[in-house]
Amino acid sequence: MSSTIDLEDITENYNEDKHLIFGYTPMCGTCKVSERMLDIANDILQLPIKKVDLNFHPDFSKEKEIMSVPVLLVMNKDKEENRIYAFQSVPYLLENLK
Repeated sequence: MSSTIDLEDITENYNEDKHLIFGYTPMCGTCKVSERMLDIANDILQLPIKKVDLNFHPDFSKEKEIMSVPVLLVMNKDKEENRIYAFQSVPYLLENLK
């Protein structure tokens, strides 16, 4: 078992009608705050989520045209339905993820 994430992992929830992909980098302070807010919101929503260190996935970042971190992709199967860069608050996330 290697410590790096296989790229296939990002697509592991692509069979789900609604799932989240959270893109971050370890050195990003805003990412840590956003991840905490997301974890609280998702405790309520219980959506499948994939957390991805984008340092290891430049192709994914390029393909999805991700401009900054943190980023939350709200997905329906393999299609992006919404993208959130500014997480703002837990109620904001809940409202946008319903």
